[in-house]
Amino acid sequence: MKKVFLFLIVFSLSFFSDAKEKNEKTFLIIFDKEELKMVKTSAAHIELNFLDNFETRSYTGNSESALMITVPFTHWTTCEMGETLVIVGDDKLMNLSEIAFRIIDLEASQDNFNSLISNLENHPNNKHKKNNPIRLTF
Repeated sequence: MKKVFLFLIVFSLSFFSDAKEKNEKTFLIIFDKEELKMVKTSAAHIELNFLDNFETRSYTGNSESALMITVPFTHWTTCEMGETLVIVGDDKLMNLSEIAFRIIDLEASQDNFNSLISNLENHPNNKHKKNNPIRLTF
């Protein structure tokens, strides 16, 4: 009985610990504060357009405003995100790309970064050798 119970615990732990494939994509949208003032809106107001459908988080402070949006599917591109209509200012509809300074696909950026790192490590001129530690004596 103990063996069966132990087997069930180990099986359930291994089942839940398996890595799941990501079915979501995250976009970072950066806004220029001057452009937001021109259309009389804010990053928090633009976030309200996405709040019902997607996981969002807005950031404001002394620097530029930003908005992170996580969509529950992976086939969207930055162009399609930019074509999304948002309500700004006095109930005016605009494309997100007209307001945003930059729209960044964080997963694509991570993939590009990883490929650059792997190219650097595999480059024939890369002569990184492990240096023996230097011992200092006083």
